[in-house]
Amino acid sequence: PIVSLYLDGEGLELYRTTVEGHRNRFKLRVRAYDDDPSSPVFLEVKKRSNVVVRKTRARVSREVAEAVLNGRPTALSDVEGASEFALRLDELAARPLVRVRYMREAYESAHGDPVRFTIDTEVEHAMTSTSNLALEAHRDWERTPTEGAIVELKFSEQCPSWATRLIDQLEINRESIPKYVLSLDHAMDQGSLYRPRQSQLRHALSESRKPLRLPNA
Repeated sequence: PIVSLYLDGEGLELYRTTVEGHRNRFKLRVRAYDDDPSSPVFLEVKKRSNVVVRKTRARVSREVAEAVLNGRPTALSDVEGASEFALRLDELAARPLVRVRYMREAYESAHGDPVRFTIDTEVEHAMTSTSNLALEAHRDWERTPTEGAIVELKFSEQCPSWATRLIDQLEINRESIPKYVLSLDHAMDQGSLYRPRQSQLRHALSESRKPLRLPNA
């Protein structure tokens, strides 16, 4: 099982950049794989530039993640790989919004080009305003509307020829299936989340397009 706590700004600008099909966009999330208090969690920035998707992640303790999500970003000052997460969090004034959990089967190539093949099922979500990352201890999980399994093929450089042949044989069509957006859409349809006003959206999107300045290495 996987649970991701997604963060967004007051105007839901990260949600909107996906809905509006922006070629360059990102998501902020905190990911966990179990409910063991001693297990680490991962602060992630998932970035898309046209069709290329890259992810930066920083491994932290649950105590550090909770401190960051409760307004103490200085807890990340000595954490390797966390600078971009901290800057994005600060620029957006992002806060916890929804948890998304699902079951995942993952397969990796044993040799040759590095390829990862994942199958996600049983996607659910729970609206939240806290740093809670629990997979199980929650009664308000709602099914996120998805049709069948979500299959992803991930590779670092070029899609291997065998994978291309398999896609053609199975007649698989490429399609964007953003779990975060689908979960928020369902919450809005159910009335548990209000859609922001257009004036809020215009300001939020304008702010999100400002260039990100990372500190010198």
